[in-house]
Amino acid sequence: MDYEKVLKLIYPEPGQSIFTDTQLKQIYELIKYYDYYENNVFKYIEAEYPEYRKTNERSPAQIPINYSQYVVDKLAEWQFEKPIDISVTTENKADDKKADEVEKDLYKLHKKNKMDLKLLQAAKECNISGGVAIKMIYDPELKMVRFLPRPRIECFPVTEFDDYEKINKVHFVAFKSEDIVWKQTFEMKDGKCLFSEATYNVKNNLELEEWIQKPTFLGSGNKYIDFMPVYIIPNTPGVGMIWGYSELANLIPIINELNKKYSDASDALRFEMFAITIIMNMKDFSTTGRPKTKPGAVWRLMSAGTGDAKTDIKKLESSFAYRETLKDHIESLKNTMFELSSVIQINPETVSRLGSMSGVALKLMYASMISKTNIKNVIWKPILEQMYYESLKMRGVYEAYSFPEVNIEIINHLPIPLNEKEEVEIATMKLAAGLSSTRAAMDSLGIQDPEAMMAEILEEENSREESYK
Repeated sequence: MDYEKVLKLIYPEPGQSIFTDTQLKQIYELIKYYDYYENNVFKYIEAEYPEYRKTNERSPAQIPINYSQYVVDKLAEWQFEKPIDISVTTENKADDKKADEVEKDLYKLHKKNKMDLKLLQAAKECNISGGVAIKMIYDPELKMVRFLPRPRIECFPVTEFDDYEKINKVHFVAFKSEDIVWKQTFEMKDGKCLFSEATYNVKNNLELEEWIQKPTFLGSGNKYIDFMPVYIIPNTPGVGMIWGYSELANLIPIINELNKKYSDASDALRFEMFAITIIMNMKDFSTTGRPKTKPGAVWRLMSAGTGDAKTDIKKLESSFAYRETLKDHIESLKNTMFELSSVIQINPETVSRLGSMSGVALKLMYASMISKTNIKNVIWKPILEQMYYESLKMRGVYEAYSFPEVNIEIINHLPIPLNEKEEVEIATMKLAAGLSSTRAAMDSLGIQDPEAMMAEILEEENSREESYK
């Protein structure tokens, strides 16, 4: 794909061409990260180490172990494996009832948008590429607000020169075909959001192919959107960064080395199982016929030479004791990879200890992963809270939806492994001592609907009492 022309389409303004080389380099880095997530890795290994390239003369083993996908998915699952909760409150007591209705409306919107799945997908994209964009649009056919996560490689924000937090314009660009590029633009102008969408011909000097939507202010009637409905979520960014770092950036060299060593081990096993045979001083098999190689076959060896030339058959077998060294090397690389990614490595020894571990010990074992997930949520929470709040404003424009001044809080739940027996014992002791309510105890044990559970328990108790009368 001709990404250089795409960048000229995105940054046509004079003075911005200086960013082209940097942007182009970033695009190819993103393509590399996507390749690693999809386990298409050996083309990069072959480019650096030609001995792993398959040719007509040799066919080295290529065994790609998809650690990239494992790390990315595990980090995303820790963020959004458990669905988020939405809390809506208001400082005006008179609006409490309306705030409760708004909360229910947001849960309905969340469910209609299948946000549990979309947040998980968005977190994976964020971990792969270093960021994700979420568009918010109003669908007139479905008559609802929709949230659309988009990959970073399609999203190009334009900021103030000295204020990277002030995004004035966001382009979404993708190839519809090898010749046609699609571009969608959101831009803040005069306090309103200007929207346009069109396709361009790459081979014809980026000539406008078709207007899908000419520049128009987003809104309905005399009401307009006064915010940009695009939300950029970076992955642990540094100062001055719009996007963040890919989780794979530091892991790729280790993943390459692991893939190489697994492939080397496979080749070593193959050559030791089927060692090269050397036949010395024998007549050419082309005249005597190929020897039978079935088990128990008997060969009659005839010397091809004269004098003292002796017929012999040998196997080339390695005497290099590499197995323990290779095993230690692979284990060391895996430990380093899991340490850098903060993903806990579960092995048979860990599993055998889990049964006797206390809840505190389990939390300590997962401390690094818990900390990393909490840091990610520091970035995600305020952006999601803003997005859900502005979804109410968008409904106000398109549906005449009214709501009081409210505060929206997104609540994340970590899937921290606990010693369930220990948790139940602690909850029972607190209830007996009057230090906790039944509802609070059920909440801490992860029961989603304490009221329904308590009603079910009371009903069962009543049924038992009736049976004893």
